[in-house]
Amino acid sequence: MRAESERVEEAPGGECSESGTGSAAVMSERTTPAGGEGIGLIAVRGRADLRSLGAHLLAGEREHPVVGIARSLEVDEPVLASDDVRVIVGAGPRIYYLPGEEMLLGLHGVLGSALALPAGGVRVWWPGLSVDSDPGDHPSVLALDGEPAASVLAQFAREFDLSRPRVRQEIRMIEDLRRLAERELALAREENRNMKIERHDALTRAQTAEASLRDAMRRLEEMGR
Repeated sequence: MRAESERVEEAPGGECSESGTGSAAVMSERTTPAGGEGIGLIAVRGRADLRSLGAHLLAGEREHPVVGIARSLEVDEPVLASDDVRVIVGAGPRIYYLPGEEMLLGLHGVLGSALALPAGGVRVWWPGLSVDSDPGDHPSVLALDGEPAASVLAQFAREFDLSRPRVRQEIRMIEDLRRLAERELALAREENRNMKIERHDALTRAQTAEASLRDAMRRLEEMGR
């Protein structure tokens, strides 16, 4: 996996900053606007950060998706570069980095295993999230051993686009229409099968009746001799 373009560091006063080739960008969740405009990676390093993340994820008034990035299982850095993720998700969403197992387990306790961030993975949580949400509506992508970052990023981009609420609604409508068409096709096939059976039964009865008629005619002929 290629190296992360920036390192996540603790900033004074409990804030987090990303240092890279350019100037450091100071990030504080307390000063973050409604979305994630102008910030890079928000590091979750303690219980207070975890509570803030959980409250933001489950907030009913949240308007933007939230992305969570775990630490790579191979190197001590995020599994995906936040700059690359930002290109996919746009300026609005917040991007959180959970660097340790303790933070992942803490989020597991908040959301449950099905909706938590897996180790070595990346996940998007769309607005309207609750502990009872369908995990498929908030998909995660797990980096496999030795998988290039570009491949993981491409998978995340696909899952992000397909899980957009409007796209998801259209997909569900198409799935409903597909299931309806499948049911109608099954019924038509069943009716056709029943008609074939009835036709076969009717033909069999007709053949039996014809055989009985021929036998009766033969007996009448024999009696008339």
